[in-house]
Amino acid sequence: MINGRSLEVVLDTRKEVLASHSGESLDVLLRLRAPKQENIGQTRPQLAVSLVIDRSGSMGDGKLDEAKRCALDLLSRLKDGDWISVVIYDDQVEVLLETMSVRVAKTLLPIRLDGIQPRNMTNLHGGWLKGAETLAPRAGRGMVSRVILLSDGQANRGLLSVEGICEQVRELAGAGVTTSTVGIGFGFNEELMTAIAKAGQGNSWYGQRAEDLAESFDAELGFLANLVWQDVRVKPETPLLSRMGQINVRNDYVQNTDGLYCLPAIAQSSEVWMAISLSMSVVIHLQDSGTALRCIIMAKDRDGIEHEFAVSLPQMRVVSLADYQLAPENELVARRFNEVEAADIQREARLFVRDRNWSAVERLMRKLEERARENPWLEETVRYLRTLLERRDYEAMEKELMYSSDKLKNRVADLDDTVMFCMSAEAVKPAFMRKKVSQGRNTDSQK
Repeated sequence: MINGRSLEVVLDTRKEVLASHSGESLDVLLRLRAPKQENIGQTRPQLAVSLVIDRSGSMGDGKLDEAKRCALDLLSRLKDGDWISVVIYDDQVEVLLETMSVRVAKTLLPIRLDGIQPRNMTNLHGGWLKGAETLAPRAGRGMVSRVILLSDGQANRGLLSVEGICEQVRELAGAGVTTSTVGIGFGFNEELMTAIAKAGQGNSWYGQRAEDLAESFDAELGFLANLVWQDVRVKPETPLLSRMGQINVRNDYVQNTDGLYCLPAIAQSSEVWMAISLSMSVVIHLQDSGTALRCIIMAKDRDGIEHEFAVSLPQMRVVSLADYQLAPENELVARRFNEVEAADIQREARLFVRDRNWSAVERLMRKLEERARENPWLEETVRYLRTLLERRDYEAMEKELMYSSDKLKNRVADLDDTVMFCMSAEAVKPAFMRKKVSQGRNTDSQK
């Protein structure tokens, strides 16, 4: 417990024993858990949000109208003492609402939004950067600062390099201005939008209708209101393993310039996690002379004060291969690794969907169905993907495969994350912790 804010650090393995010459890896699950804190709900941090809205020509056919409704919905969820700015962009960038109190914005924003119409090309980076700039003066002062970027299209003006954009997003996240993304429709670049969210230590959402986007904002604000740890970085530390290339982080977490893995921020009553695979034979060799794996965790509390935690892999008993194979598995570790591996299959399937190679997609769908047999959430997800495959709905399938795989690999999890799954039960959870079957629809529509 640090200043009333606790972070539980847990290191679990798939099995509690090792076997020489097994040919298998040692799967390790690092879990960073933030227990419920009774005083958090009454003293949530002050929020500073910049809503960055695409108003390019492709936002016609009602999409810009939905974005406007979502902006007003977001505004209504904020407290009068929070701060908000609104930026609109096409090939030009305009600050529609300077950073101001929500109380004042509630009067001005409906009028300012009314006259906005779709036009021109898409300078996505320029819009995001201006939104971040409006928040920068307040960042790191005990206030949670978040850019929420909405787009339905492909960046075609300004800085276009995914790597270049994400480098800037990552730098500002480290300085206290994080970024989440919301894709609208099917035409947006999902690889860019999910990459920006990862680099920005935020969330990635997408939807077709105002109702779906409203749930995304509900999730976003619920997460920010319960935030207890941010700028979370992890260093898996074993010099020999690192030098031999034997540490394999299975998530998609980006590394900063210091080589530390940047994990999602942590809200109370939730956990974030890292799946690490190690060479079992090397671990056996290293534990004879000391600790085979040590993880250093650095994170900032709600006041911006940095803390450091550490956890080490304990000594593990070495048994025969036959005894190893009979040893029971840790259900949670096995399930998380299975979900990570299913995400890799989904990513591969997405490439074949893009090429319309339906026979290859069918082959990979069968592999997914095999993996999903003992995981009800994954089973329902794969069933929905099967429906899209049968319809040859390539646009929806590309998006679902990307966003589903992202959630499987990098999701914030409930502290009581059991294998049981019921959509009705998920619907009553905080929106940011729901295990959705379809990432592009709201939870209620999936029942």
